[in-house]
Amino acid sequence: MNNSFAGLRKNVRNWGCRQVISELMALRQQLCLRGEWDSSSGWDDPLNLWLADELGRIRKSVAVLTTEKSQADTDLLKKLRELQAADETQTLLERYNGGAPITEDDQLMPSSRVVEHDLSYDFSGADPNVPQIQGRKNGALVSFVTQLDRTVMEITNLDCQGAGTTIPKSQAAMVVSWLDSMFTILQLKGGEANRRTIAQGSTATESKADDVVGTEIAAPADAAK
Repeated sequence: MNNSFAGLRKNVRNWGCRQVISELMALRQQLCLRGEWDSSSGWDDPLNLWLADELGRIRKSVAVLTTEKSQADTDLLKKLRELQAADETQTLLERYNGGAPITEDDQLMPSSRVVEHDLSYDFSGADPNVPQIQGRKNGALVSFVTQLDRTVMEITNLDCQGAGTTIPKSQAAMVVSWLDSMFTILQLKGGEANRRTIAQGSTATESKADDVVGTEIAAPADAAK
């Protein structure tokens, strides 16, 4: 069985990337506790609305963590940040709401010991809180979680993952595209309107040869007598 996190990089030093990953994994862990895995098709409206709301929250986090530093003049930005830091009238909340918080990515920080930041999750499938979901009955839910896992894996491989606290705009656009793919699954497969009635029947392992091919084919020698 292929691991849905295949290709994932466990050491991620970018704080913004780790924050988005933690939100995605929290959503995954809650979803894996649900009983819909034993359903043949889809999930109900309340779960669909909750998933859409959670994706919206993660989308907002990505927007907050996005920076345009690659397009900014470094010297001008440095002077602006120094003026903001000296401004005693502006609170942290006002700076945050103004969309211009000062981050480590804006400043030349002092050299420090490199700290490893391994993600704290066991992605092998051995942890019951982070199970592998291939082969589960609900195919639509498998598709959604598989796309979530792929999103986590891709975030760990972004160019910015090695350092910093924010995500460059071009790479944030990639993250949003993966979130959009997950949202599309909700629209196509989620909710009562998209559930399908699955005909009940025996599986191949429950059937005998006579049930599958018919007695006249299964026992040609007997039929010829």
